[in-house]
Amino acid sequence: MKYIQHTTDISGNLLKSPINLNASDTNNISKVTKFMVDLVRQQKRIWRKEINDWQRARLMRQSKEYPQNFLLQEVYDDALMDGQLTGITQNRTFRTTNKEFIFVDKEGKKDDKCTEYIKDKSWFEDFLKYTHESVYFGTEVIWIKNVEKKEIKEVELVERGHVIPELGIIVTDVAMNTGLAYRDFPEQLIEVQMYDKIGLLEKAVPYAILKRHSWGSWDEFEELFGVPIRIAKIASQSEQVKNEVAGWLEDMGSAPYGVFPLGTEIEIKENSKGDAFNVFFQKINAIREELSILILHQTMTTENGSSKAQGTVHENTLKELIFADEKNILAILNDKLVPAMKAIGYAIPDGFKIAVSHTKDPNEQIKIDSEFLRAGYIIPAAYITEIYGTEIESVPRPQTESIDKAPESSKKP
Repeated sequence: MKYIQHTTDISGNLLKSPINLNASDTNNISKVTKFMVDLVRQQKRIWRKEINDWQRARLMRQSKEYPQNFLLQEVYDDALMDGQLTGITQNRTFRTTNKEFIFVDKEGKKDDKCTEYIKDKSWFEDFLKYTHESVYFGTEVIWIKNVEKKEIKEVELVERGHVIPELGIIVTDVAMNTGLAYRDFPEQLIEVQMYDKIGLLEKAVPYAILKRHSWGSWDEFEELFGVPIRIAKIASQSEQVKNEVAGWLEDMGSAPYGVFPLGTEIEIKENSKGDAFNVFFQKINAIREELSILILHQTMTTENGSSKAQGTVHENTLKELIFADEKNILAILNDKLVPAMKAIGYAIPDGFKIAVSHTKDPNEQIKIDSEFLRAGYIIPAAYITEIYGTEIESVPRPQTESIDKAPESSKKP
């Protein structure tokens, strides 16, 4: 079977038979309608072609006899050219990985020595990032590339299109279905998969394609009807004069002035096609919401909301999603990375594992601590330093009121 790399050019004017519109056509409903219908038809043809590419890539990946992954990963990379899709995927990744990962002993207490193995290490940050990106791209393989003196110095992501999880191999040629059985080397080639083998981008691709072409249609429409039209009315019937005035209008460009023959009347006509604007605007917004729901399970942490209460509900929904991601990434770290680290030579005792150090919210903690103080409990200075980051020498004693009594000698008889 021969591998064919397929690309689609969507640049330039998409109309096969462009319609020439001029100032007098702005209120010509039939002509404008024909233009919009032809534009939408052409955009649909391009859209269907890209959707067919996406479906073909999915079928190639899901083939039982000859699965291939390269084309699907190309489609994923193309979809991530969408700014919003890039933003929301990175938002979810940052919320999951921008935490303090530590080693804990069997009792769940932090072990400083083992934590130093991963603390502020660039290779570990890369490992976290690659692992979480499997949420979107599907199964990935991380290569422990460089080890010096029994310490990991560098990890690298194996090119996604060369990994075929269904066969458990890494291919050197994307047109082949034979290669290195990476599961035979779990200490050097670590397979990571947060959820499924395909990834969320499989569902995001058609929305990204549709939004891209909606932007293109909107841009075509804006070029024709988004700029106020300048109309020159002249008394002369001479074709030469008409052509000269038309040339002067064109030469004006964005200048706020122009020089015309005496008797020429210039009219600026604003476009009133607000309904078309709303069609494009609402369509793109609807797609944005669908993508946010797909990746973040809600919309209001990235879009404007209608109320604080709704925003709180959406934020809590995202917290639950991030908590699920956190559990999955910890499972991969402890089931696959920690054994690999031990094999390399890290002195990690049995029963030790990687965990997340959850920082307490100071505002919420103040409320809790205040209740303990009111109940009469004493809070140690070390606790205040640890939780609030403020070093204190001692806890002040409560002040007691005293009644000053005048000396006996000063009392009046």
